[in-house]
Amino acid sequence: MRITFRQLRAFVSTAQLNSFVEAARALHITQAALSNAVRELEDAVGFRLLERTTRRVRLSQEGEQFLPHAIHALDALKQIEQCAAELRGHHHVVKIATSRLVGWSLMTRIYHDFHAAHPDVRLTPVDVKVDDIRTSVEQGYVDLAISTHSPVAEHVLAIPLFHSRICVVCPQNHPLAHRKRLRWREIVDEPLIFVGNLPLLHLSKQLGPGYRFSQVRQVGDTTAALSLVAAGMGLAVCPGFVEPATRVHQLKVLKVEGPAVSRPYSLFVDSRRSSNAGVKRFSEFVLEYFARVGQRHVEDAPREVF
Repeated sequence: MRITFRQLRAFVSTAQLNSFVEAARALHITQAALSNAVRELEDAVGFRLLERTTRRVRLSQEGEQFLPHAIHALDALKQIEQCAAELRGHHHVVKIATSRLVGWSLMTRIYHDFHAAHPDVRLTPVDVKVDDIRTSVEQGYVDLAISTHSPVAEHVLAIPLFHSRICVVCPQNHPLAHRKRLRWREIVDEPLIFVGNLPLLHLSKQLGPGYRFSQVRQVGDTTAALSLVAAGMGLAVCPGFVEPATRVHQLKVLKVEGPAVSRPYSLFVDSRRSSNAGVKRFSEFVLEYFARVGQRHVEDAPREVF
């Protein structure tokens, strides 16, 4: 079975536009060439991908299952083409995985200053699920990552970066909103929202078996958690540097004590790529930048740092 980029592109365009005419126009090829490419792909995979009628085109049952894989393959090929073009242009490309919250709250200034100092290095933030950030480094999908500290594969370097206290975010009209500090026992029966599975596991380990949360919901990212908080559907358990993201809906960030819990974050670097000039420069830059925070929680760093 031989599948080509031309065939996949023809199929995906036709499936997304539901029209051979529109797809051919979008790809700047003749309708006959488009139809031939789709037919060749169907011959290669051994089943019908599109149901054709005189009025419309729609996916077959097999086509519906095949489409997301075809889209993923095209995206991967585009990334390969982009990487090759950058290497031809002698650009250093550094892929970095972080949570959206880390990227939004802590990395913007770093990206800006690094780009000004090293314009020949192209930083490419990669969007992955919170629970998959470290795995993305282990599997070589990215060059480095910033995430909560935990054991990783032998070929990955884990370098301590900063600490952040665990806080709770609530709406302004919540009965607890006027409080400056809370104790964990006061909120064990509140509906709590966690981003991914790891923060809940870490918190449960830190607090011990005496703390059992009765209502727990997990979501994929911090924006989803904060939207539920704004809708009055629970309290979000987040790192303290979440505060800039809470301003949109004027949410309250409350410190929780008894005991106070913080989480260490590390810079994870694929040692197989640590000698790469771009990776080395960015790693050193990030370490020097966060060194300004010192022993403080990162959210307590002076405003001029971030």
